[in-house]
Amino acid sequence: MKTLFLLPIFLFVIATNSFSQDYSVKSKKAISLFEQALKTYESYNYDESIFFCESALEKEPNFIEVYYLLSDIYSEQRKYEKKIQVLKKAIEINPTKNANAYFSLSKAEMLTGKYSDAKIHLEQLRKLDNFKKFENEINENTILCDFALNLIANPVEFKPINLGENINSKFDEYLPAISADESKLIYTVSVPRNGIAEIKSQNDTQEDFFISIKDNSGVWLAAHNFGAPVNTEFNEGAQTISSDGKILFFTSCDNAVKQNAHGKSYGSCDIFVSYKKGNEWTEPENVGTPVNSYYWESQPSFSSDGKTLFFVSNRPGGFGGIDIWYCKKKSDGSWGKAVNAGKNVNTSKNEQSPFIHHDNKTLYFSSDGHLGMGRSDLFMCVKDSSGNFGIAKNLGYPINTWNEEFSLILNAKGNKAYFSASYPQGFGGMDLYEFDMPEIDKPEPVYYIEGVVYDSETLKKLKANFYIFDLTKGDTVTSSFSDDVTGEFLICIPQGKYAFNVDKEGYLFYSQNFVVKKSDFETQNGYKLDVPLSPIKVGYVTILNNVFFDTDSYVLKPESNVELDKTYNFLIKNPNIKLEIGGHTDNTGNEQHNKILSENRAKSVYEYLILKGISAKRLSFKGFASQAPFTDNETEQNRALNRRTEIKVVGI
Repeated sequence: MKTLFLLPIFLFVIATNSFSQDYSVKSKKAISLFEQALKTYESYNYDESIFFCESALEKEPNFIEVYYLLSDIYSEQRKYEKKIQVLKKAIEINPTKNANAYFSLSKAEMLTGKYSDAKIHLEQLRKLDNFKKFENEINENTILCDFALNLIANPVEFKPINLGENINSKFDEYLPAISADESKLIYTVSVPRNGIAEIKSQNDTQEDFFISIKDNSGVWLAAHNFGAPVNTEFNEGAQTISSDGKILFFTSCDNAVKQNAHGKSYGSCDIFVSYKKGNEWTEPENVGTPVNSYYWESQPSFSSDGKTLFFVSNRPGGFGGIDIWYCKKKSDGSWGKAVNAGKNVNTSKNEQSPFIHHDNKTLYFSSDGHLGMGRSDLFMCVKDSSGNFGIAKNLGYPINTWNEEFSLILNAKGNKAYFSASYPQGFGGMDLYEFDMPEIDKPEPVYYIEGVVYDSETLKKLKANFYIFDLTKGDTVTSSFSDDVTGEFLICIPQGKYAFNVDKEGYLFYSQNFVVKKSDFETQNGYKLDVPLSPIKVGYVTILNNVFFDTDSYVLKPESNVELDKTYNFLIKNPNIKLEIGGHTDNTGNEQHNKILSENRAKSVYEYLILKGISAKRLSFKGFASQAPFTDNETEQNRALNRRTEIKVVGI
């Protein structure tokens, strides 16, 4: 994976005046070898530089400047254990020669999890720091060490499981994205460039997307390259997939000649989008401004309600470094202005890899600016009732370590997390893993509804618009559309009471309602619902499942307004249609009473639409009592289905 954070390297070659003609030793041969080591170091030939350093130490074992140079080389190579060894030797030779040595040693110890040792050397540095040059760093790093030691002393439950050989390989796999039903996994792989037989450096690789499908037994099938038109010979990475698996946002960067393989570029790296139509993906398009800018944009995360796109950028106006931003989708489908996620999320350093959970309020991200274990840690923030993110919380040890933790996503249920890591027992490089999310850091679980929209006469699959409304508040929770070719849809909803509407030009709309309880998540993650749409023809009927009355009452309940307004809009869009509103009851109670009740209920809907402005010439109403049942009345569930309000096309 590409290096995301440049660690501070305390180059003793530059930071001290030790490397002059006044060396700590007199041997001309040792000095000559050391100066050869310096030249090869400056040419980035680290192996040869190490050879000359070791040769110089054979001549002069106490040649302190050689240990400083080796410290710099091992920093460049990220070999921190070796860096610690050579710095300890330099300090042993002369404990008071260079305060930088103590600072660099403590940093290396923090980067290898030796926090207690680091605290000791920070205190020794404090005694040598006569001019208070390191005072701020000493105080900050001491706090960090104490914080890390406390996390280690109070670990969270963490048992990572490798996703296996169908997903992972000898190459680096990272930045996973998963659909809400956990059937599709898309991730980034660093593969050899065309014509490269062996990867020797990052320049020999390119980033491509791979995808795996989960079979009915819960096993991930062998992943395959995502292919064109999304993947190209250049880098594609840092992606997010919509909850239904049909919209892919990803990052594509300009090549060496400042051009983007996917067309229009606003500069550096931009976010692009591709849509799934049947089994094919559309040609990617630049998302455009204000999401993209002249600056660097990457790592998108798309909310499950389809309303918000989170991303990272180094554009001006943030808190410093790389910040997390978001744009909200406007009613016309364009994106609103970019908004910074705020001071509780962003710091003066770098915040990256945002993941907004399907509950649309819990944000997971990485940061090297919040208090952590030394490099980038994983954090979470929860949005409050006013829409602002709360204080960032560190996810704890051993989810976080002294290494770099970068990317984390969760399933819709919120009980399982997916991430990338480089563990010795893996398949090579970075692999994808999963683990059970600790209870304390779980988001609100989210339910999903999936199905197919089709023509009730021809059974042809249809592209249709669908909407989810909060029946308590009347607000639109989410809106989207079914697939052009397959008619498939998937939508996410948290706990609550919802109205579900589907409409398409030329068809009667469809309505349904759901009450999602916490107990539902204990037995299943989703609900299957196929939606038949009836053409607008005389005699065709649709049930107004979201019109509600109290028992034995014909007074419309407030939560009926969503459905009634939907009926009003349907009549406005179809001005030549005439409707009959029918009221129905089950077969319990007095039939004459039920006749009056059903007629009054139909009349209540009729009067609502008249008051909204629909002409009375286009409407009629009738009460049927129990004479036209939808199903038998043998069970309470069936009787509930028979207690309904319908609209019937009686004229066009």
